[in-house]
Amino acid sequence: MNWFEAVPALLVTAAWLLVPGVAISYLVGLRGIAAWGLAPMTSLAIIASTAVVLEMAGIDWSALAVLVVCVVVVAVAGVVGFLLRRRRIFAAEPDPRAVSVAGFVGLLPGMVLGMITIVMAIHAPDVLNQTYDALFHYNALAYIQDSHQASSLTLSTLGNPEVPGVFYPAAWHDLGSLVMLSTGSSIPVAANLVTVVATIIVWPLSCLLLARQLFGRHVGALAITGTLSLGFAAFPWDLLGFGVLWPNLLGMAFAPAALAIVFTVTRWVADDAIGVGRGWLAAVVAVVAAGLTHPNVLFSVGVLALFPIGARLGARAWELHKAGKTVRGIVEVVAAVLFAGLVWWYTATTPAFANTRDQYWPPFETPANAVGDVLLNATHRHEALWILSIVVIVGVFAARREWPILRLIVAGHVATTFLYVLTAAINRPDTKKFTGYWYNDSHRLAAMLPITAVPLAVGGILFIAAKLLARSAEGAEAPTGWRARIATTSSTTLIVTLAAALVVVTGGLYPKDREVRVTAGYAVPYPAQLVNSETQEFFQRIKDEIPDDALVAGNPFNGSAMLWTLADRQVLFPHFRSTQSPEQDLVAGHLDEVASDPEVCDAVEDLGIEFLLVGGGEFRTSDIKWEYYSGLDDPGSAPGFELVDTDGDSKLYRITACDIPSSDSDG
Repeated sequence: MNWFEAVPALLVTAAWLLVPGVAISYLVGLRGIAAWGLAPMTSLAIIASTAVVLEMAGIDWSALAVLVVCVVVVAVAGVVGFLLRRRRIFAAEPDPRAVSVAGFVGLLPGMVLGMITIVMAIHAPDVLNQTYDALFHYNALAYIQDSHQASSLTLSTLGNPEVPGVFYPAAWHDLGSLVMLSTGSSIPVAANLVTVVATIIVWPLSCLLLARQLFGRHVGALAITGTLSLGFAAFPWDLLGFGVLWPNLLGMAFAPAALAIVFTVTRWVADDAIGVGRGWLAAVVAVVAAGLTHPNVLFSVGVLALFPIGARLGARAWELHKAGKTVRGIVEVVAAVLFAGLVWWYTATTPAFANTRDQYWPPFETPANAVGDVLLNATHRHEALWILSIVVIVGVFAARREWPILRLIVAGHVATTFLYVLTAAINRPDTKKFTGYWYNDSHRLAAMLPITAVPLAVGGILFIAAKLLARSAEGAEAPTGWRARIATTSSTTLIVTLAAALVVVTGGLYPKDREVRVTAGYAVPYPAQLVNSETQEFFQRIKDEIPDDALVAGNPFNGSAMLWTLADRQVLFPHFRSTQSPEQDLVAGHLDEVASDPEVCDAVEDLGIEFLLVGGGEFRTSDIKWEYYSGLDDPGSAPGFELVDTDGDSKLYRITACDIPSSDSDG
C-alpha cells in the first residue's frame, strides 16, 4: 500500500476529527479559525465520552453508534446556540473572511512539508512502528475490534478477565478503531493515519487558534503560523518516533487550542474570536478531551496557564486596591495561591500518580547544555535549528517592546525550559514533585516547548518586519486612506516573504532533523525489531491454522504478541508488562513443564490456551522482564508440544500435554 492509496482513508480520519466539532462550533456562533481550531478537541471529547457511555449501557462500539451520538450532540448544540444566540455569554464578533482565509491558506505549505517528512520517514502507511509502546497501542486496537468495547474505564487490561481494569485514556484508540470500522483499514494503517492527521492538521490548526487570540486579526501573523508550527522537531515530530507516544501526541496536538481558551477566559487576548462565555464552555470540553486523550495535556496546559491566570489575579487585585478594596484583593490572591498549592501537593503525593512519578530516566547532559538545547531547539542532542531559534529569541524582544501579551508566553517558555532541564540534566528524587506528571521524561517535557515557541517565532518575524518597514519609512508621513491599506498589504507581504525566506534558507525548516526523529521508531534494525517482514508473512500463513477463538501463549519480546495485531488471533500476553493473574504468572515461567507439572496443565486449561508461538525477534534483550517469560522459550522436541508450522526461528506449537489424561481415560 502506498500513501496515494491511503488518501481516502486519510480524509475519513480527518472527517472524524473535524466534522462533529466544526458543526457544533458553527451552531454556537463560532466562525473561521475559532470554529476549526476548537473542532478536533470537541470531536475527541464526544468520541471518547461515547465509548464510555456505550459500554456502560451495554451497547457495542461501532461507527454507526458514534454517528448517532454525534448527530444528537450536534442537535443539542444547535438548540443551545439558538436559545443563547442573543445573550452576551456568546458575544464575539466573527473574523472578516480575509482573516480566516489567510490563516487557512497559510496552513498549506506546512502541511505539504509535513507530509513530505511523513513519506520520507514512513515509506508506506502500513509500515509498523517497532517501539516499546506501539505493541500496546496496536493490540488495544485489536481488542476493540474483537470486543466491540472501547471505554477508557476498561481498555487497560485488553480484555484480560483475570485482573481488574483501571482507567486508561482511550481517545486515540477510539479514533483509530473508528477509522478501521469506517474504512476497512488495517491496524497499522489506522494507527499511522491518526498520527498523520494529528501532526499535520490538528497541531497547525491548534497553533493557529492560539496565534489568533494572541495577535488578533493580524493577517500576516496568521498567514505564517501554520507553516512555522511544523518546523519545531521536539513536537510533533519527536513523539512520532520516541515511545511511541501516540495518545500523548494526539493530546498535545490540541494543547495550544486549550491554552487559547485560558487566554480567552482570563481576557488576555488581542481581539477575542471566541468570547468569554463560549470560552468557559470550551474549557469544560477541553478538560474532558484532555482527560480522555492523555492527562499529560492537563498538566502541560496547567503549567502554561499559571501565568495568564496569575496575571489576571494580579490585575484584579490592583483594580480592587484602587477601588479601596485592598483586603479583598489580597484575600483572593492568597486563596488562589493556596488552592494551586494544595492541588500541586495532592498530585505530587497521591498514590494515584505514584507509578507515573516513580518512572526514572537517567540524566544525559549538564544543566548548561540542556539550556543550550532549548535555546537552539536541539533537544536530546539533535541538530541545532539555528535560524529558527534566532527568530524565537527575537520574539522574546518583541514581547518586551511590540507585543506585551507575549510576555505571558515567554514566562511559560521559561517554565518549560526549567522542567526540561530538571529531567535532562538532574532527575533526582526531589525533582519528581515537579516533573513526575510527565513520567520524569525529557521527551514529554520537550514536547511542551513548541507550544510557546511557535507564537514567539511568529512574534519574532513580525518584529523584524516592523523594524524593516520603519527604517524604510523614516522621515515619511504616516499613511492614510488608500495609502494605509497599501502599507498594510506591504507589511503582510514582507512578513510572508520573511517566513518564506526562513523556509528556503533552512531547506524546508530542517527536514532532516524531523525525518531522523520519526525514523527512529520505524527503521529499527533486525533482530531488535518486534517483527520483521518474514515473521509478518509467517503470521499470515498460520492464521488459518489457529481457530478464531483460540488463545495463543508467547513471549511478547520475541514478537509473538503482534499476532493479535497482524493476524487477529488473541494472545495471552499482549504487552511486555501487563498486569497478570497468578495462573498467567505460572504459565509465563513454566509452560515448558506442562507435561510434568499438573498445576501448569490446570492453568493452561483454565485460561484456555491452545497454542505456543515462538517468534524470531530479540526486542530489548537487556530488559529484565525477559526472565519472566522463561517458560515460553522454544520447547523443541519436549513432550506436550506438537509442531504445527515453522519458518526459521518462528514456530507454532499446539499444546497437547493437557489432552493426554482425557485421552487415556477414554481408552
